[in-house]
Amino acid sequence: MANKTTQEERDAIVHKYDLGREEGAVIEDWEDPDLSVYRSTDRYGFMHTSPIQQRLPEKVVQVERERAIKWGRMLQRWEKYWGTDKLHRRVNKGIPNSVRGEVWKHVLGITDVKQQGIYEAMRELGITDVKQQGIYEAMRELGRRLSPDVRQIDIDVLRTFRNHIMYRERYGIKQQALFHVLVAYSMYNPQLGYTQGMSSIAAMLLMYLNEEDAFWALVVLIGTSRYAMHGMLIPGLPKLLAYCDLHGRIRRRYLPKLDRHFISQHIDPSEYSTAWFVKCYLDTVPFQLTLRIWDAFLFEGEAILVAMSLVLLKIHRRQLVRMREDEIRIFLQELNKKHFDDNVITAELESMHSELAKSHLATPPLIVELQDISQLNF
Repeated sequence: MANKTTQEERDAIVHKYDLGREEGAVIEDWEDPDLSVYRSTDRYGFMHTSPIQQRLPEKVVQVERERAIKWGRMLQRWEKYWGTDKLHRRVNKGIPNSVRGEVWKHVLGITDVKQQGIYEAMRELGITDVKQQGIYEAMRELGRRLSPDVRQIDIDVLRTFRNHIMYRERYGIKQQALFHVLVAYSMYNPQLGYTQGMSSIAAMLLMYLNEEDAFWALVVLIGTSRYAMHGMLIPGLPKLLAYCDLHGRIRRRYLPKLDRHFISQHIDPSEYSTAWFVKCYLDTVPFQLTLRIWDAFLFEGEAILVAMSLVLLKIHRRQLVRMREDEIRIFLQELNKKHFDDNVITAELESMHSELAKSHLATPPLIVELQDISQLNF
């Protein structure tokens, strides 16, 4: 990042997070949202300016309870079910929100990643009591003292999910956790440091995982070949550019009429798909559908991202082909305001993923040799 944080700035920012909202904290009026404009809160914690349906139909609640019980049994015997068709079918039906965090933790293998530990590497960084302190705690403290990205992280924490009950209060508990996860990661992976795409992803992880587990989830997502988000974030964005290029190719192959219309209206694939890929559809579609996409992404890996980009165009193709340039741009920017049938989208996503895999178009050719940074060797 161009303008790195000075030691004086870093100390001042860290002190504010340490104070939180206790007596003596200085919080400007503009730093807290105006809660008077919000009228309701949905089941995921997002606040809305107009009333919404607060309760799910009893039948839906009952089905989700039954699924949660089944998932609970599956989690107790995870090794037996991992990779099976039964697990795949249950993922496609939707992971109950009450167990989603535990399921994600199992899928990402967070417990195993934490247990591996890199004691020698930490000692080389001057941290001598790693076994007692733990890797995450060590990186968090190192980041608080030395991270060059503290100022930008602080700016991004302030503007992340401000309409969510967990993040609405400046220097509140979840803002503190988000700040610490990001400064810790900036030191854990100094080759990458912090980039702005990380903030929303880490914030969503913190909705379902505790602070340390969210950190390790970020490590796995960015630094392992299964998810390989590293190439979406490094300077030059080589993988992101490759994904946008691949999206253009499959748009041309599978939606030729829409592709010709987009070309006539000067709509380049990268204009809209960049935001989809770099944040894995966060803020692209309604949050409930985002979670279903992330369920599939965590289970299937990065190939889901390209398939979903085509699904979003396919289901709206009849509307899009009648629109002019400005209308198309606005429409694609406001997909998060539209209604989706999550089950229909999930079925389309599975079908498209399978079709692209058969055609060897599920992911772009390898652009960057990815170092597995879930186990960094300094």
